[in-house]
Amino acid sequence: MPTCHHCGSEYEASELTRHVVEDWLIVHCPDCHAPMGRYQSSQPAVDTLRQSE
Repeated sequence: MPTCHHCGSEYEASELTRHVVEDWLIVHCPDCHAPMGRYQSSQPAVDTLRQSE
């Protein structure tokens, strides 16, 4: 379960806020909006939720 390093909240991966900027997938905490990760690629292998959309 991902934990935000800024506010300490824990979330399921499906609850995280996601934004695509150019070839980057940016993942944010839904509460404090702190960045929790970024992945370069049009469809990163680590982001299985995007593959199911």
